[in-house]
Amino acid sequence: MDVFAKAFEWKEARVARLSGLYPFFKPISENEGTEVVIEGRRTIMVGANSYLSLSTHPKVKAAAAEAALRYGASCCGSRFANGTLEIHEELERRLAIFLKKESALCFTTGFTTNMGSIAALLGRHDIALVDRGDHACLMDGTQLTYADVLKYKHNDMADLEKKLQQADKDSGKLLITDGVFSMEGDLADLPGIVELKRKYGFRIMVDDAHGLGVMGHGGRGTGEHFGLHDEVDVITGTFSKSFGSIGGVVAGQREVVDWIKHRARSMIFAASMSPPTVAAALASLEIVENEPERRERLWQIAGKMRNAFQAMGFNTGVSVTPIIPILVGEQMKTFNLWKSLLEAGVFTNAVIPPAVEPGRSMLRTSYQAAHTDEQLDKVLDVFETIGKRLKIIERKRPATTQRITIALRQPEGLHSHLEGVMPHPLGNGHANGQANGKTPPRWTNWVELATTVSRPRITQLRERLDAAWSLAGWRPPGLPPLDLDQLQARGQATFERVRDAMEAVTYRAANIDPTDLREMPRKIIARARGRNGQAHD
Repeated sequence: MDVFAKAFEWKEARVARLSGLYPFFKPISENEGTEVVIEGRRTIMVGANSYLSLSTHPKVKAAAAEAALRYGASCCGSRFANGTLEIHEELERRLAIFLKKESALCFTTGFTTNMGSIAALLGRHDIALVDRGDHACLMDGTQLTYADVLKYKHNDMADLEKKLQQADKDSGKLLITDGVFSMEGDLADLPGIVELKRKYGFRIMVDDAHGLGVMGHGGRGTGEHFGLHDEVDVITGTFSKSFGSIGGVVAGQREVVDWIKHRARSMIFAASMSPPTVAAALASLEIVENEPERRERLWQIAGKMRNAFQAMGFNTGVSVTPIIPILVGEQMKTFNLWKSLLEAGVFTNAVIPPAVEPGRSMLRTSYQAAHTDEQLDKVLDVFETIGKRLKIIERKRPATTQRITIALRQPEGLHSHLEGVMPHPLGNGHANGQANGKTPPRWTNWVELATTVSRPRITQLRERLDAAWSLAGWRPPGLPPLDLDQLQARGQATFERVRDAMEAVTYRAANIDPTDLREMPRKIIARARGRNGQAHD
């Protein structure tokens, strides 16, 4: 059998790309922190982990640039050999003080920090106690050891105690857990874990990748948040979240860190952090220590968004942090929600199995201290509009955010909810519908719109309509492709499916009157065929 056979036979990603529902590896051409440019369109970013908005902070960028000029772009060697600079040791010294531990050691990434530290600490006769919700790097780290691995149900202290009772009393034990769980935004039950530690005697390692800079009054992580900082024996973290750089750190007792320094293969055999990333982490650490207002603003935003999503009817799970999941359940519905949001100018992250349990597909949203209220309100507007259209939340549920109108003709007294969200037909494709810094003119009727839009754009809209009809699955063989009157006669239930498919593939507009929507395809296609347009008003 060909070892590559599994790759040739794997079709899921190819099918998703062809359907336009592939949510991964979206290239970003410009990054301003809370807003990015994707495919030429400005998009609000609620999928990044730059919680304190430091990755684009002027001081952080300046520090990285200065270090590159002084030391070069890379050390081109491991810390064990030629890859240790004075600023590496300065960062470690400062982090040990910040984390209130005797010593700290920096790795190239947060992932390699955990893999190397776990593999160094656990031996053949040891036991690893692992939360089933732990990050992949923690799980992978345990696989590099000869230790027995006991997995307990997520945050289930009764199950953890059962595992402890089954474990060999004479074996060394290390409990490994995330501080903040990265997908659903909940916290480790550190008080319960510490209570069992005092009863059974084991060491605690907390990966605070999403907790450093965010949790606790000083930003030292989950242990500080619960008032149990000293009970955590080993703290690990990453610089790719709140610290706006890349790299990782492990902190603990001096002898323990020195052991890891000389035993962790991902330290010894990997190139060191580059000078710009070290300098950026140092600059970020100074801001974390001196600007607590960033953390305060972040928590204000997290509370606002979580409360608003819940009021709309979205399921935000057990989140208590700036990571707020939108639980959808079905994978295809999750992809459709992700795509609709992106086309409306909001970037989120689609999360599907195996990253989450089957049936718990979700969109992961995360927030930054620099998000403005205007940006957040727009995100909520878009989520509510599209959530209703995709029937993830109730259509008749009262609005929780201010209504806005769409820049297309509406019947008397009818208002939709997407002005400032939908790309204008003649705009630059940006979500705010502006071209060259000016607001485009409003369109008063479909004749003006149809005569102004170019023929290629009409053709594209027709192709999208055809795709919608095909996806809806209601066009039988031989039925004239454009006769919507015959299709309406097939029943109101069928028409509801038609309307939803059209909205999803064409204008992404919610709450348009069915009568107006029914006339729209006939008018557009008539113009594309070059018919007389006098009767289309």
